[in-house]
Amino acid sequence: MDYRNIDINAVKTWMIGRTITSIIIFAIYILINHLLIVPKFYHIFMVRYLMNILGFVIALISVLDSFVLPFLEYQQWKYGIFEDKIELIKGIIVKKKMIIPISRIQNLKIEQGPIQRIYKIASINIITAGGCHVIPAVPVEEAEIISERLKRVVELGERNV
Repeated sequence: MDYRNIDINAVKTWMIGRTITSIIIFAIYILINHLLIVPKFYHIFMVRYLMNILGFVIALISVLDSFVLPFLEYQQWKYGIFEDKIELIKGIIVKKKMIIPISRIQNLKIEQGPIQRIYKIASINIITAGGCHVIPAVPVEEAEIISERLKRVVELGERNV
């Protein structure tokens, strides 16, 4: 069985996207803290103490999520496309192995967000009756080839029914 890694640029796109999300979350925390909490409750020592701890926890989680987890996720993400199935392997703490029979594929989509476009990678969305499964961060040319190959296999399978 031949498994492939996703593109290394996935780490950069995940870091950028998660950093933007973290900045937004931290900005919301600061706004809530300074507009609602400080004017009414900041004279209470325990409130001040809890808000400082909450700010530290949000910052710590943001740093871990933005700068540590992308490297760990990249190392664990693998996919394999075989004659009759697609296998996706992912997970840091809990390893998950998804096996998608090619005969169950209903639709394929190639998606490319603005950050992915900069690094010339795309995500392949595999839609089955059971849900949507994603192969993230595949080079755009490779995503097109995979999509066409799977499309031909699905079409051949439908004709044989």
